[in-house]
Amino acid sequence: MIKALYCDRKSSTFHELHSVHAVKAKLQDPNVLLWIDLCDPNEEEIKHLATSFRLHPLAVEDALQEHQRPKIEEYQDFYFMVFYAVERGSKQNTIAFHEIDMFLNSHYLITVHKLPIAAFEEVEQRWTRNTKLLDAGIGILLYSFLDTVVDSYFPIIDTLVDEAEQIEDNLFERERPNRHLTIRLLSLRKEFLELRRIVTPQRDVLNTLTNRDNPLHENPQVDVYFRDIYDHITRLAETIDIYRDQLNSVMDTNLTIASNELNKVMRTMTAASIILMVDSLIAGIYGMNFDYMPELHFQWAYFVVLGFMGILTAILIAIFRTIHWL
Repeated sequence: MIKALYCDRKSSTFHELHSVHAVKAKLQDPNVLLWIDLCDPNEEEIKHLATSFRLHPLAVEDALQEHQRPKIEEYQDFYFMVFYAVERGSKQNTIAFHEIDMFLNSHYLITVHKLPIAAFEEVEQRWTRNTKLLDAGIGILLYSFLDTVVDSYFPIIDTLVDEAEQIEDNLFERERPNRHLTIRLLSLRKEFLELRRIVTPQRDVLNTLTNRDNPLHENPQVDVYFRDIYDHITRLAETIDIYRDQLNSVMDTNLTIASNELNKVMRTMTAASIILMVDSLIAGIYGMNFDYMPELHFQWAYFVVLGFMGILTAILIAIFRTIHWL
């Protein structure tokens, strides 16, 4: 599905375009800013748009292939960007990343994505409201887009942080490791690693955009807005790193607790084995087939041996309890 919106900077008005031919016509007007959004386009639609906007084949190839790394590349007449939006996944306790490929220069922004993204409605509203900043060119639309996407990370990360702290508290309250908590802890650590894998290169992209020599900055006031987004994503990256390290520490603590529990079990089993081994040794001695064993003919020998075994068992139990093996 293709959606096109253009802004006439002279009249500060916004209008929708309903055909590719109308979009091509507006390309010739230097006072027009274009935003073309393609949701789940086929290869033919992208190539047709690439011909109209004279997009480089390598950039088009990257847009057709999913799972690109966040990046920004400069071509002769445009920039190609890959950025990721984040949402809660359809399954419980999961997050979903949505790749967004962008072609942009000082007059247009083309966004390509596979699934509908809720944040795009807010982007459109922010762009159409900021009529006083239209002199900043397409940069203000790009700012509205990136700021909305970056801000969408905060509530999701806050939820993950709260859950990580809750798991940490529950872990230390329990005397024994819990399998469910361990599985969720591993899942959380994986989610923070995925967030870091996405957010870190996106911070590099925003660092590039804060460069004053960037031709997208028609107006110096845009620099302030891009630096603001860079500050936000830097804070995100720092939060992710802090809690990733904290989860690693919690995981190590959980493994230590599990190891201690295993050691307790092994000590108990060792103590029981030693007690049984002593009794088995005595029983084995008197179970040997010798013709002459004086004790066998003693009237109270059986009860004496049982009593001796019982006394030894009691002594060993007392010793093991003293050293906390039982």
